[in-house]
Amino acid sequence: MYLAQAIEKGIMNLIVINQHKHGITKTRYDEILHEKSSMTFGQLKREIKDLDCFSDPEIKLIEKFHEKRDFLAHSFWWERAVEFYDENLQHKLLVELDDLTEFFDSLNETVENKATPFIEEHSIDIDGIRDKMIAQGKTIPFESFRKLNRNETVIDLFPYKNAENSLIPIFELKDNTFWTICEIGLTQYKFEIIQKNRQNFKGFEVILPVNQFNPRPKVENHWNYALDLKKEGLKMIVSKEKPESLMKWNIRK
Repeated sequence: MYLAQAIEKGIMNLIVINQHKHGITKTRYDEILHEKSSMTFGQLKREIKDLDCFSDPEIKLIEKFHEKRDFLAHSFWWERAVEFYDENLQHKLLVELDDLTEFFDSLNETVENKATPFIEEHSIDIDGIRDKMIAQGKTIPFESFRKLNRNETVIDLFPYKNAENSLIPIFELKDNTFWTICEIGLTQYKFEIIQKNRQNFKGFEVILPVNQFNPRPKVENHWNYALDLKKEGLKMIVSKEKPESLMKWNIRK
């Protein structure tokens, strides 16, 4: 079951990676992964088929995995009650579980290999991430994100220095959650706001709060859109020339 869950999460990762080749922020990546985690594996399979990530034989292996995973999760012990009860028959269970483990392990390796090009392209230190988690002595809880409504209320908006030579806009919404911009509007900002890194827009207080704010505008080109601030004709313009280029943003009338 551990391997089954590793395969499911690995496939979720591949879906996110392949659906967002135009570039994605870490928080938006975590947010989409959280959304995918609420989907059934049947729903994930439909998304897999829309991608060029797996070959036809690999799709068939995923179908086979889905059947075996559901059988193991929902029916295996019920349908093997006698074998489980009788010590003389328990070896049959071990042989069957070993076969399942071998199949799951093979598919898990296939899924991991699919992610290797992305990991290498973005220089992601998987070993370092793993070692850091182990050093903490406990598994980091899966990050949760709240769903954005079509209309939100902005009660504060300020530039924020999140790294050296990097200034991002931070939106505080009515429920006191913090958000920043991503490829299609806002994404939740889950890091601590350090007050000394916070800056202010001069004279901006007069337009706050901004009601009926659409946090996910309709966009044709990712990273190129305008967030309408409603009052005084102000718009936040977000632009990015290429996927690898830096994101730019400013407020215009």
